[in-house]
Amino acid sequence: MKKHILLIFSILALTFNAKAQNAETLFKNAVDKLKSYNNIEITFDYNMINTEAGIFETMEGAGVLQGDAYVLHILGQDIICDGTTIWTYNADAEEVMISDVDNADGGGSPLSIINSYYDNITAKVVDEAGTTKKIEVKPLFSDENIEKLIVTLNTNTLEIKDLHVFDKNKNEFVYVITKFLTNQKLPADFFTFKESDYPDAEIIDMR
Repeated sequence: MKKHILLIFSILALTFNAKAQNAETLFKNAVDKLKSYNNIEITFDYNMINTEAGIFETMEGAGVLQGDAYVLHILGQDIICDGTTIWTYNADAEEVMISDVDNADGGGSPLSIINSYYDNITAKVVDEAGTTKKIEVKPLFSDENIEKLIVTLNTNTLEIKDLHVFDKNKNEFVYVITKFLTNQKLPADFFTFKESDYPDAEIIDMR
């Protein structure tokens, strides 16, 4: 689940070069551009939809990414990583799980995860009208839970308007970006877990 969240966060941060020759090149250019930023901050609206099960959930999410470090706030969790250690705070359980990056579920930065899809996807434009273009991206890994992504682009601003993620369990995850900022000046300890911020949480060290 954590790997899924990190992957989505990465893709939400992408800005596409709409002048590229084909959809796969658009996606690769997006990864390259993502890596060119010093840091990225995004805020987004999140929906989970499963029509057959009658599920429609909605909430907000946010995150900041800088190299191998990141801070994410989504699905009732705060996930803080300094590049070596991951702290995951679960608000419902009122606990913080500490893991090494290599041993964590889906460990690794959002950037490293999305980069693993760089040469292992197929992509095509499925719809375009005016300044809007929709691109479908499918991973080639047969064991991946994600079936496909559909990204809606504004070709004037070259930014993502929304992202739809379809998994193999017939769930659809919809993300709409409401804020996108890059290259901000962050405090030196921004990606450091501070126990004082979670005074009532049980600390569980899994390392």
